[in-house]
Amino acid sequence: MGQTSCKTSALIEYNLADMAKEQRIIKIHGKVQGVGYRFFATRVARRLGLKGSIENIRDGYVEAIVEGEKNVIDEWIEELKEGPRYAEVTSIDQETKDYTGRLGDFDVKF
Repeated sequence: MGQTSCKTSALIEYNLADMAKEQRIIKIHGKVQGVGYRFFATRVARRLGLKGSIENIRDGYVEAIVEGEKNVIDEWIEELKEGPRYAEVTSIDQETKDYTGRLGDFDVKF
């Protein structure tokens, strides 16, 4: 019986780690401008309840700042790898920062 409670405790700790909130700066490279990528990413982020924004960067990539639960951001990034129909994502760079709770509803920046 004592063993079961240890396993349950470890499981709870693992689940709490997944639910930890964080902020990430994400740079998406490839054919991601002029193909509806930002609108695709925004639609998915809103469906997942994430906060933040996404914008085209002059150098040809797309940059997002996002806040939410770690596992939900990870799920969003999996969808970002696919992108909309005509996008071709070659790489995604991520930088994790402390959660602020200051970002508004996810939207496209112009």
